[in-house]
Amino acid sequence: MSRAGSEVYFMKRFRSSWMYRILKEELGQSAIVVAMTVTSMMALAGASVDVGHIYFAYQRLVASTNAAALAGAQMMPDTTTASTYVQEYSSANYTNSAGKSATGLNATPFLQNAQVTTTFHCLTTVSGSLNVPCQTATGASGGYNALKVTQTASVPLWFGGLIGVKQMNIAAVSTAAMRGGTNTPWNIAIILDTTASMANKDSGKQCSGTQISCALKGVQTLLGDLDPCALGATCSSGVDPVDSVSLYVFPPVLTSTAGKDYCSGGSGTPTHEYYMVPTLNSSWTYQIIPFSTDYRASDSASTLNTSANIVKAVGAGSGCTGIQAPGGAGTYYAQAIYTAQSDLVARQNANPSSQNAMIILTDGDATATTSYTGSGLLAIFRSTSDLQPSLAGLLNGILGLNPYSYTYPSAYGECGQAVTAAKAAADAGTKVFTIGYGSPTSGCSSDKTYSASLTTGGGSWGPGHSPCQALAAMASSQSNFYSDDASGCQATTTANQSLTTLTAIFHAITSGLTSPRLIPNSTT
Repeated sequence: MSRAGSEVYFMKRFRSSWMYRILKEELGQSAIVVAMTVTSMMALAGASVDVGHIYFAYQRLVASTNAAALAGAQMMPDTTTASTYVQEYSSANYTNSAGKSATGLNATPFLQNAQVTTTFHCLTTVSGSLNVPCQTATGASGGYNALKVTQTASVPLWFGGLIGVKQMNIAAVSTAAMRGGTNTPWNIAIILDTTASMANKDSGKQCSGTQISCALKGVQTLLGDLDPCALGATCSSGVDPVDSVSLYVFPPVLTSTAGKDYCSGGSGTPTHEYYMVPTLNSSWTYQIIPFSTDYRASDSASTLNTSANIVKAVGAGSGCTGIQAPGGAGTYYAQAIYTAQSDLVARQNANPSSQNAMIILTDGDATATTSYTGSGLLAIFRSTSDLQPSLAGLLNGILGLNPYSYTYPSAYGECGQAVTAAKAAADAGTKVFTIGYGSPTSGCSSDKTYSASLTTGGGSWGPGHSPCQALAAMASSQSNFYSDDASGCQATTTANQSLTTLTAIFHAITSGLTSPRLIPNSTT
């Protein structure tokens, strides 16, 4: 082979070998491309996971902020208690009233370093459109009707740390209007104590008159807050009712004389009768005023309709003193509660969209005795000695049953029977409110040994407990028990303990018939 041929051959072999190596090395380049692609895809996947993680954490923060706002608004207008509830239902760590570190009920590992702040506002839109006026904790005008809750937190990132971003800061804001304004239509039965002690003069903390007259001023406040008919309508017999109210008294009265409590049928007071169970004499009644909606001429009316019988009965009618407390018998709640509940059920059946509420106001404990009962087998109340059984007990004894039965109707466990009756109403869906007006912290003598033992939404009840504890247990929830604290009987919740005037208590009860609601953060 010539020299020239050898060079040509060498070059061909060189090129062939070089090209082969190039082609062979492309496999390595593919590996690099694949590695880079996989890395990019993993980064994108990690970013997607973190984005989803942030979104989930943000939703948790929003839900937590909404819950905190509603919890706080539920306790307004008491801004101190409202702030406490906001913290309790937040996702943040805080210092509780005992000065100890606590964690919000909505705390979660997804939200770290959570902080919560609360501001209170008097919003004109809430006052005008929702009919929720600005109030102070004492029930006076002014103050606030809404709160705004802001929560901030950091979300730890799982993959962001690879690029130097270890956390994401997020925030949520929620605004809520406090309870009040138009809501579900209510049927409301008010049971008033008209035993002789309610004719005593008030100490002056409630009003300058008798206890019953002070109680009636509280009911007047309630009637001024409720909605008798739809907004913009004139309340008349042809207009669908919204909030209807009926008045009951105990002891029962002779039906033919009940009109005297609203200045009809002659002067003086109704004839009070004794308690008769299990069936009340057909000529007697606990109900003074049937369910009524004419207490104001319209929803927007600022004054009560003085010609309405219910307004006359609560002492706001022209020339009418209203319900009096001549006494004539001791206190026995159970039958009045069962009667009112039966009437509430009938009223609700006639108005299926409505809900039921019962308000019980009293200054004493269940003390009915045989000296108040008159004669007759059904007049069963015990003698002044706990050792002697009631007539119903004697009847049980003849039948070989427990002669000291405290099951309704009985002369034993009278306070416990009231708690049982109120619980039955609450279990049926009735919202039960109780007001202790000088209620004692000792008494319920018929319950010292023989009484029911049960737990309700308002508290626990058992033998040996006090009239104050009975009223607390009769309420369908702890927040539904109020007291003027005149005899040491204190409301259960901190928020209610600041409400000791009957007008403020009835204001609060009206608010308790509604629920707080979330509103746009831009509301003014």
